Amino acid sequence: MKYLTFLLITLLSLASSCQKEDMPPTDGHKNIFRCKVNGVEWTPHCISDFFGCSAIDCQYYKGSGTIEFHVLQQYEGHLTDQYISIYKYQAISGDNLIQKTSGYEYSDHAKVSPCGYYNLDTSKIRRLTILNIDTINHLIEGTFEFTAYDRNISCEDTVSITDGYFDVEYRF
Repeated sequence: MKYLTFLLITLLSLASSCQKEDMPPTDGHKNIFRCKVNGVEWTPHCISDFFGCSAIDCQYYKGSGTIEFHVLQQYEGHLTDQYISIYKYQAISGDNLIQKTSGYEYSDHAKVSPCGYYNLDTSKIRRLTILNIDTINHLIEGTFEFTAYDRNISCEDTVSITDGYFDVEYRF
């Protein structure tokens, strides 16, 4: 019993005398996504609920090179939610042409229905430039710009998305 008590005291003394190496402080990766919508600064924002929220959802599938963004701007008490969606199959480092999604590339819920849902204008610039893909840390960085038109022709509206930049964590 004396031996066991001695061993326990020795182990506790050694454990308490060990110092951990100071680790450099990190804030983790901060997801950055910004652009201008018709010349006005636009950044993601969402209203947190019981489950939290994430205004930026980026998916990258290494096998096919598919990149997909769904980004939300939502504020408390406003019915002006806006979404930006970007899709590219077989994306490569450098310049890529943004492809049409199965839904819409931009939406603005402040518009009176049936207006406010915009499709990619394939006759205009629609560039997605991949600057860096870090498959170890699941980070992707790049720039983008495109023009979209309201899919309801009677609305006669277009939206210009310019000066787009992202440096985000991706899923998959």
